[in-house]
Amino acid sequence: MRRREMIVGSGTVAAIALSGYAGAATADADDDGRTSLPSDLESVLELVPGESALDANYQHVVYVDIDDPDDESALLGFHGVADEIDDIDSESVSEGIFAMSDDATVVALTGSFDRPDRGDERSDGWTVGEIDDDPFAAADGKLVAADSDDEADVIETAIAAASGDEPSIVTDPEATETTFEYLGSQSHVTFLPDISGTPSPELGDDVIDSVGIGRELPPTERADDGTLENGYVFHLADADITADDEWVLERIERLEQGNVLETTIDRADDGSVVYVDVVAEQPPERDRDAAPDARIRARSNADEGTVTVEHTDGESIDADMLEVWKNGDLADDQLADEYATFTEGDTFELETGPLADVGLRWFDEEADVYYYYDTTVVGSESFETTHDIDTDTVEITYVGDLNADPDLVELGRRNDDAVGTERSSLDISGSLSAGDTITAEDVTLGDRITLELAVPANPNRGQRSLVYFRVRPPRMHLSDRDGSVVARYFGDVERDADEFRVLVEDEPADVQFTDVTDTLSENEEIDLGEIEFGTHVAVEWLEPDEPEVIEERVVRPNARVGLVYDDAEGTVTVDYEERDDDVEGDAIDADDLELRVTGEPAATQPADEYDTFEPGDGFTIDIKPVAEVELVWEGPEDTEHTIGRTTVGRESFDAEYDPDAEVVEVVYTGQQPADPSNLTINHRGNDPTSDDEALFDQEYDALTDGDSVVIEDVGYEDRISVRLVQEGENYVSRRSIFHFRAEPRWAFRVTEQDDELVAVYGEEVTRDADNFRLLVDDELAAVQPADHHDTLTRDDEFELGEFEVGTELTFEWVVPDEPREVREHVVVPDAEFDIDYEEDDGEITIEHAGGDPIDADDLGLIVEPTMREPVGWDDQDTVTEGDATTVTADGEIETDRDPVAVRLVFQETDTIASERLKD
Repeated sequence: MRRREMIVGSGTVAAIALSGYAGAATADADDDGRTSLPSDLESVLELVPGESALDANYQHVVYVDIDDPDDESALLGFHGVADEIDDIDSESVSEGIFAMSDDATVVALTGSFDRPDRGDERSDGWTVGEIDDDPFAAADGKLVAADSDDEADVIETAIAAASGDEPSIVTDPEATETTFEYLGSQSHVTFLPDISGTPSPELGDDVIDSVGIGRELPPTERADDGTLENGYVFHLADADITADDEWVLERIERLEQGNVLETTIDRADDGSVVYVDVVAEQPPERDRDAAPDARIRARSNADEGTVTVEHTDGESIDADMLEVWKNGDLADDQLADEYATFTEGDTFELETGPLADVGLRWFDEEADVYYYYDTTVVGSESFETTHDIDTDTVEITYVGDLNADPDLVELGRRNDDAVGTERSSLDISGSLSAGDTITAEDVTLGDRITLELAVPANPNRGQRSLVYFRVRPPRMHLSDRDGSVVARYFGDVERDADEFRVLVEDEPADVQFTDVTDTLSENEEIDLGEIEFGTHVAVEWLEPDEPEVIEERVVRPNARVGLVYDDAEGTVTVDYEERDDDVEGDAIDADDLELRVTGEPAATQPADEYDTFEPGDGFTIDIKPVAEVELVWEGPEDTEHTIGRTTVGRESFDAEYDPDAEVVEVVYTGQQPADPSNLTINHRGNDPTSDDEALFDQEYDALTDGDSVVIEDVGYEDRISVRLVQEGENYVSRRSIFHFRAEPRWAFRVTEQDDELVAVYGEEVTRDADNFRLLVDDELAAVQPADHHDTLTRDDEFELGEFEVGTELTFEWVVPDEPREVREHVVVPDAEFDIDYEEDDGEITIEHAGGDPIDADDLGLIVEPTMREPVGWDDQDTVTEGDATTVTADGEIETDRDPVAVRLVFQETDTIASERLKD
């Protein structure tokens, strides 16, 4: 098949799948509700609430399996969440999920980290706190953070999903499990559950409902042989649709960046899902360091119909290696026509007309690497957009000085119910002239109106819209805050306060926005005062003919209730905790509370002990492990809110691996007899669809301390999990409560104590210390784990000593014939840095503010999400106090997102300074 470089990165699907950024009712995959995902993968997916739980539609989901904790390309986009919490080492993060809907972004991480001390520790095993004003929840080895209009609710729903009390993304949307079962072995998976929510010119029609794209390697990593084995899962939109091999191959060529060498196509028995395995050449590699160190800017002037390319700073460049691309083709005029070398101060003008997509690419054909110095879309400033809610129209008016060809532009439109984006040519005869108006009629709330260039994208680049406008009501969020209800306005357009009305139980509230302010600006908050829990509060938007409710909620009780399991006594104590601050918990009518065990009402209820349940109250029930226990407030309008939860017996399992016999023994260690009928064992090995087995139930009527089962034929990389099965009306939930991997994947972390490095063992299971060895710069270290411990249990420590900056420490697992690396740690310099962001100029300056001198070649700067790779520190060989460097914040990834964070990395592995640029 011919190389399709012209299609590289031609649209949103490719951009999402290749960048790694992310910029309804539960349906069970099997008849019995069983999931067959790898346990590690399932564990991180379970942290993301299902669509029905959030009343949202996910636009895209990105999963990363971080095999190498030092791989920045894998960590990019996930490490920042962990780095914001001092107690979590980003090296201990093993897997991550980034899920984005219209109204919420959820980031979930799993790994070997402990539950952080930061935040409020709850008795259900979770700690809840904030990262830069955004809430997070963390337990041992799990962390979930959210950014949404209703962040606190998202976090609580995520905790409920992780506990099996709300559907998770594993089964909701229903295409998730099928997609990840097939692509679970890939290191980087992009899942678009509903392509109608994402522009997808690569797919181009209404055949596909959702798609999963699995990559063998993270987007910025190169394969040794230059080829990749990738996977695709296409879910067809309708049972009557047939996608033949020709259709599949055409889409694969559009989605793959490089030359497609081999494809294998398979289909589900009913034809509704198409599975594709692809072997493809990798495209030219983006390599900023290989390109000459220069700053070149491309400035468009739509009124003149030109783009001016200017070399503003840095090294001279061989003009033969610079390519000017226009609308997917090499431009007729090239820099090499005028220059032998392009040096500082040189300029080049390209005639483009009033509408064009232009990029300047440096390309080394022999090394097969490239770098874009700059790109620009000519004409993006030549349109003005207005929305008339009375006539249901969006008008896009052309205000450019030059007449334009309307055939170069397409009007795009999609809504929440559409399978794809509806594209149409402009109904304009002759030229597009100043004052001409493009009208989208019958526009409803939720529609997205775009104006797109109807030309191919330039190679290795996405393509931005000329105009993007989403028709939607103002965004508002109601939250309970220390006894008050607070409304927060999220719109980026200032609005009059009298456009809104607050209702309490369908009547105008005592406090209206106009009582507090005349206008609402972005992120402004209005305190609506104390409103009794159980009350329905709504915000209406009054601009439409029929007022529209844009936000509503039932006020929930302010309560912190702990559920603590005592294994020795076989009891759970329910304790309404008294807070240390000045905020008192609400007194709750005990009849409105229900204590549930595995989804059913417990024998003892709060109403048996109390008329009202208040801070300081508590009671104890007898409980038989293993079970889920939760306290639920049942409010009006079928509102339910979990105010306390725990899993009884989840700490009562251990495992040991015998590498010679290739068996794992899973042992029950609880002091109370446990019912094995609701437990299964999952063995994830070479077969990604392995079934659960009720091994404990087959061997025992009741589990007692020391009872065990043996799993055979376990390889080093196999994963074992114990799952708790909970059956309810129309569903079966299987949730992993204990995980074991034969290979100790994240056995150690390295911390600094009293100027010395200390190794901390982080596995949940006990292992012999002589199973490990420590190397220092590839040589055996003077101190070994077995010098301090016979066996290693969680949180065991031993001192390593002092080492020079740049020293590489490697922990190896020596049980296999070939030792396997389980942790690598580079000793980083002790230095402080000041970071300054000039938003108007789009520049970031970072200055060494004191501490160790550092070799400049060891430093790199990354701006998220606009850079994939670190930019080097210019102008110095050694960076010492007072030295500074400046980079452009708009970066090298084509994205409409603003820069949000900056990181300084040491030897491309460790972040030594970071700063959030925007909330």
